[in-house]
Amino acid sequence: MKKSLIALTLAALPVAAMADVTLYGQVKAGVEISRIKAGSGVTDNGRSSTTKTATEIADLGSRIGFKGHEHLSNNLNAIWQVEQNTSVAGTDSGWGTRESFIGLEGGFGKIRAGKLNTTLKDSSDSIDPWESSDANEHVLSLGNLKRVDGRKVSVRYDSPVFSGFSASVQYQPRDNANPSDKYTHAEKSREAYYAGLNYENSGFFGRYAGKFAKHDVITANEYDVAVDKIADAASTLKVGDTLATVKDHQVHRLVAGYDANNVLFAVAGQYDASKNGDVNDTNNYGKKNEQTQVAVTGGYRMGNVMPRVSYAHGFKAKEDGVKQDNSQYNQVIVGADYDFSKRTSALISAGWLKQGKGVNKVESTAGLVGLRHKF
Repeated sequence: MKKSLIALTLAALPVAAMADVTLYGQVKAGVEISRIKAGSGVTDNGRSSTTKTATEIADLGSRIGFKGHEHLSNNLNAIWQVEQNTSVAGTDSGWGTRESFIGLEGGFGKIRAGKLNTTLKDSSDSIDPWESSDANEHVLSLGNLKRVDGRKVSVRYDSPVFSGFSASVQYQPRDNANPSDKYTHAEKSREAYYAGLNYENSGFFGRYAGKFAKHDVITANEYDVAVDKIADAASTLKVGDTLATVKDHQVHRLVAGYDANNVLFAVAGQYDASKNGDVNDTNNYGKKNEQTQVAVTGGYRMGNVMPRVSYAHGFKAKEDGVKQDNSQYNQVIVGADYDFSKRTSALISAGWLKQGKGVNKVESTAGLVGLRHKF
């Protein structure tokens, strides 16, 4: 009897020790079919147009995470989280590839350090509820609007909520923004500052998010690589390669809407501006780049089904002080989620994106059928 009690006590110890640790995550994947059609002004083969198609089993952002806290005093907790991409395609490695941090939380709010969502990334959740792979983010989700989103190794403070209002500030040091320049500091600092202001009350919400970096780089995404490959079959452009060096980079985004009582409605506006920061480009150095984008999303839950629709528009962008005729875009996404349970849902969506016009038009379409399970 005594041995049984001891064994039972020992078995319970690990449970008690880990009572503040939560295991969570999502597994989500689907079949994506996509097509990119480019006009003769984009292609390099002399034909009137070129069409590229792809069909693949795609991961939609599967992840696993551990988070926890320790009570330190009456109104102070240590908080931590480690989150990792776990692609069903088996393409991720290492730990902490998603939001991971350690920090303190109390009556003052919370302060965290680590790889954190920027205030811009947090603000896009309300306007973009869609699932997609990275390869089709530009057409199956609001990838153009969210291009400025991301996770940065940074320190962030989030205030408590006062009458529905809360605020955030975030700072990314130069050696985290550009690790290859650490110690030497031969390049100009890319340190970045972020800010956010939020309001929520009875389902209504309003959010502002902004960024400023004195010096910055614009890097290639999956869509840039795909279009560049159509334009030049010998292209070696890779995701993350530098497309432009800029200075005085600022982004301002406003999101507002209503999300309650089975109704989702959100509108967003974004202004992105910078100046040419390439000192070797003597003709254009210091000239202005800018673009304004808008988006709207609506949905209404009917039982287990949540149909949605999104529309986004990018106005003509200015590059080196000159408006670019083929920079405007229009995008539409339609789809629905069907909830088998609180944790498992079927996903279906279709997207269309047209950028530019005439011989310089690039038109993308894609469809997704997938499954998502949360734990």
